[in-house]
Amino acid sequence: MLVKILEFGSNWWARFGHDPHDRYRYTKHAAHFNSTGVCCGSKMRRYWIVPGLIRFNGVGDFNTQFPNRAVGEVFECTDLVFARGGNRVLFRRKVSQSCRTDYFLLVVSSGRFGALTFETSDWKSESVTPIAVSHSGEKQETMLLMKAGDWVRSALGIWRLEVAPNLRHGASLELVEDKVVVEG
Repeated sequence: MLVKILEFGSNWWARFGHDPHDRYRYTKHAAHFNSTGVCCGSKMRRYWIVPGLIRFNGVGDFNTQFPNRAVGEVFECTDLVFARGGNRVLFRRKVSQSCRTDYFLLVVSSGRFGALTFETSDWKSESVTPIAVSHSGEKQETMLLMKAGDWVRSALGIWRLEVAPNLRHGASLELVEDKVVVEG
């Protein structure tokens, strides 16, 4: 599948190669992970209610020193799988911007978009796919795969993914009036 990155989760970590004599232990033979998290004091904690992550291998087209340079880029990815106790997506390689995007990767946080109510069945449109959800007290962060026109409902209203060339990175979650009839 082809995924355009609009935003990353707050939680980053890496796993390095096992051989201490390997000159590529921290680069080509490393894996870098991103997921949701909430800040508790001075620490970032996962507090997953939906465990999941995205992965970038050291041999891919991802610069671990400057991860935000990947925002707005389209990547060829594996399909979402459930493995090792959580959802996983591997971002393999960068592809041309002219490729048709299947999904957009974005993160919805309660501080920016309002709290989502996961207990109800109408918190998202049918094709929205949660990768990871962290929740602690009033803080939430949710990593989603969304298609153009998909929506999520928060305490502030309905946020719809709008895709247009004039938007930053070509897509954005926009607050729409709550009285709009949403079909899902």
